[in-house]
Order: sequence, then structure tokens, then C-alpha cells
Amino acid sequence: MNQSKKRILFFTPYATRTGSEMMLLYILKKIDRSRFDVGIVSFANGELLAEFPADIPVHIAPRKFNILEKVSFHLGINPTLRALRKLAKSFNADFWYVNTTMIPETIVVAKEFGIKVITHFHEMPLTYAYLSAPDFQSIVDYSELLIGCSQTTCDAIKDAGGKNVGLLYSFIDPSLVKKDDARSAELRQKLGIPADAFVWILSGMTSERKGFDMLPDIADELNDPRAHLVWVGATIDDGLVYYTEQRCAKNRSATKIHLAGKQKEDYYSYLNMGNGFLLTSRQDPFPLVMIEAALLGKPIVAFPSGGVSEFVKDGMGVVTDDLSVRQLVSAMRSVMSGETSTDSAVSVQVASRFNVENGYNEWIELIDKTR
Repeated sequence: MNQSKKRILFFTPYATRTGSEMMLLYILKKIDRSRFDVGIVSFANGELLAEFPADIPVHIAPRKFNILEKVSFHLGINPTLRALRKLAKSFNADFWYVNTTMIPETIVVAKEFGIKVITHFHEMPLTYAYLSAPDFQSIVDYSELLIGCSQTTCDAIKDAGGKNVGLLYSFIDPSLVKKDDARSAELRQKLGIPADAFVWILSGMTSERKGFDMLPDIADELNDPRAHLVWVGATIDDGLVYYTEQRCAKNRSATKIHLAGKQKEDYYSYLNMGNGFLLTSRQDPFPLVMIEAALLGKPIVAFPSGGVSEFVKDGMGVVTDDLSVRQLVSAMRSVMSGETSTDSAVSVQVASRFNVENGYNEWIELIDKTR
């Protein structure tokens, strides 16, 4: 039996609660130890590391250097590559599983040692800009298998020259999606939102990719006193966010904007507080939050930003034709007025398919094809 055991070293960038890293956590919590020996390499000592099964060895590869590492770097020794080379020798892996395109150092070292690589793409083309052309080409050309988390993602990988591309839709653990109507009502009250208001929840990092900067434009265009926009998510400290926050603070629209910040304990109560879920991303491969919102029975209105177009079926909401604030607001009005009929039972049924059980089984099928 041990003869056929596969040794996989998983790589993750931050070990935080991003969608891609949560998926890795779900996979590793379920992974069959009789079939796989596994280890984790994180490029930061993130909070998620404490939640991985205790018997899985964790290695930290430094990316933010301490004083000694900075000196070493200036002397021509890259501490990140040094740590990866050490692991290449000590953890005799059948292949490295790189759970993002954002750590190209892994490919550099894997190539040196002739280690096979599987790269899991949770990114779409706008994010490729963070990589150099040679690094991106190495990922696409060297990886034994390229996994995309939506059909849109897979198409982009193929357009980039990717050969062996597999589809694995992102998934969630439905048991974590708790519904507490009383707490949601309490939070609504706290924000001064009337019980008869229509609340649109938005969730994600306050980034340009997530469309945070469009929030004031949406409020202006909607201009409906019944409507409230509530953004839940960690704040990025950049100029565009500052500018957008200033615009939100000066908002004169009849539609109110609430910036709730990062929420951990009350996250699902905030999601559940909404009458609808609004996805303003310019590009989003297959956002886990849309699955969570649908599981809570919320109608979705979104730009055609990627995976959401594959997810939203009839009765679940509206995906606009273009990335247009006017079209988005028109769709919001249509859902609010009931002109577009939505059925929470359909949303729950579709979302329920994207669970850990199904996701893990599909993942195993892809892994078993990789020799």
C-alpha cells in the first residue's frame, strides 16, 4: 500500500481566510492519509495554520525578511529560494501542489530539482499583471496539471498556452454557514437600518478588482431611500480606497452606504442581514461568497465578472450583460420590485452542490490522473 502512496507538498501564500486558502484547508481536512503523505509550506505564519490537521507538518518559507535574511539577500542569497531548496531535498515529494499563481519562486526551485508541479489557478487575467512574463510562462509551461476554479478561469489558462487543464469548481463547507435571524436583525438595528428597508450586502477586500470604488456610483444611480448598501470586508490601505471612503462619507444619495469592515464572528449574520447580494467585481474566478449568499437564499445581482455567470441560474438573480453601473442598478431595481422573480429554494439547491464532499471527490479524480 505504501508503495503507491503519493507524497504531496502543498504551497500557500499567506494562510489566511481567502477563498483559495479556505479550499486548501477543506481538502487537507479530508485528505486520505492511507493514500497520501502531505506537508504544507506557507510563505507567512498566518492564522489558518492553526486549523490544519495537527499531524500535517508545516514549513514556513520566509518572504518578508528579518535583518539577517535581508543581509543574506543583499549578499546574493535569496532566503526564500534557500528554504525551498532545502525542502526539495528533505521532503521527497512526488509533486508540489501550488495553490496560487502568486508564488512563482516554487516553479524556479521545482525546475532545478525536476519536481513535478500542479498549479491551482484561483486568479483571472487582471491578476496576471502581478507576475513577470517569464514567471507566468514558466507556471503555464512547466506545470504538469493546471487546475482552474471555474470554466472562465480554465479558458483563460488555455488562451495563455496551458495544455493539461482541469476544472475544479470552488466549494465551501455548508455546515459553517449558520443562519441567525435574531442576530442579523440586531446588526441591522445597530446600523440604523429600518426593518422594511431593502439591504444589499457586498463582501470582499476593498480592492479595485472587487469593484469597491463603484460603491458611491451605485448609490448615486439607485438613489432609493429604501435601499441600503452594506460592504463587509477587510480594508486595503491604498489611495483608491481612501478616495472611495471619502466619497462614501460625503454620499448625498437617498441610498445609504455602510462600511462594516472585516467581520469574523458575525460574518454570516451580516450576509444573512441582506435582502439581496451584490457582486461588483470586475473579475472574479468563482467567489465563495456568492455560494454562501445563495445558500442563505439571497438573490444575486452581479457584473459578468467570471464564475458568477456559470453559477447564477434562472430564479437566482441577474447577471448584467456588461460591466455597467446603469445595468447593475436596473437589475437591482428589478429584483427589489419583484419584476424579476427569484426563488430562494432554487438558490439553496444550486449552492448546495458546491460542498466539500463533492469538491474533494472531484479533486481526487484530477489528482489520480496525474502520474
